[in-house]
Amino acid sequence: MLEFIQENQAALLEAAVFLSVFVLVVALMLGSSEKASDSRLKKRMNRVAGGRSGRPAPGSDAIDAELRRRQIRSAMKDSKGGKGTTFQTQLKQAGLDWSKKKFVLVCLGTALAAFGGLSVGLQLNPMMAAPGAAFLGLALPYFFVVRATKVRLKKFSNEFPAALDIIVRGVSAGLPLSECLKTIANETKEPVRSEFQMLLNDQSVGMPLEKAAHRLAVRVPLAETSFFAIVLAVQSRSGGSLSEILNNLSLVVRGRKMLDAQIKTMSSEAKMSGRMIGAMPMLVAGALFYLSPEYITVLTGTSIGQLILGGCALWMFTGIMVMKKMINFDV
Repeated sequence: MLEFIQENQAALLEAAVFLSVFVLVVALMLGSSEKASDSRLKKRMNRVAGGRSGRPAPGSDAIDAELRRRQIRSAMKDSKGGKGTTFQTQLKQAGLDWSKKKFVLVCLGTALAAFGGLSVGLQLNPMMAAPGAAFLGLALPYFFVVRATKVRLKKFSNEFPAALDIIVRGVSAGLPLSECLKTIANETKEPVRSEFQMLLNDQSVGMPLEKAAHRLAVRVPLAETSFFAIVLAVQSRSGGSLSEILNNLSLVVRGRKMLDAQIKTMSSEAKMSGRMIGAMPMLVAGALFYLSPEYITVLTGTSIGQLILGGCALWMFTGIMVMKKMINFDV
């Protein structure tokens, strides 16, 4: 180890400068992204719920109901568009109590570990290992956050119909909506429990229900929560059968869950084939490195070989992402 450092002092210094610049760039990117979140959902709820105070004219019930349906359809169509969120909001969506500073430290630690593995373990030139370490230092924590977000949203989507059923049955039995929300915050599973507890905390400090529901939809960016927030906004302003609407939403969510399970069953063979194709080159390279190291070290011990490895890794990553996109089905 000491001999390696002494032989590559200049290259290690250049690599350290590169990694320092990388950390600075990541910090600047996170700082610049901390701007005001897009208020599209809030404006949409105001458009749906606002301007509807006052008693409708006699005989206008059918027109009023049709107008409400059109507004809700328009709002749900808008909710499919991207909502600008800060990186701190993305960390909350993943259920991680991280600050931006902690994320930068995680990126730096990952980059240093990757640099050590590439330069010492694979004996790559430090200047060749530094870009790869920088990429891994940023990509691995980011993909961890993305994966944690998907898992948490999946759990919320699975438990959300039970929460809707509690509201439907409670409202039908004559309980106030606030009591139903307290029951959800006390008796349901995570992450539904914690999210509804935060909704109640927002209400306890004087925040209106529609605004608290809007914050819930921002923390949990699902179509179901967006529709839930819109329903509460409309119901709080103009009334309506809350239990019937939420019961229909619960049926739709459960239907989507069943359809998703059927699609997973039918596409499992294609997904397994894609995973095998994506893993085959790495398995073959690992077997060659174990059985005949002198055959594979030509790639790791020469500059041309390292460039070839870098290009192959880039194309492998691109191919894996394309196959992942092809074998994933959205419901």
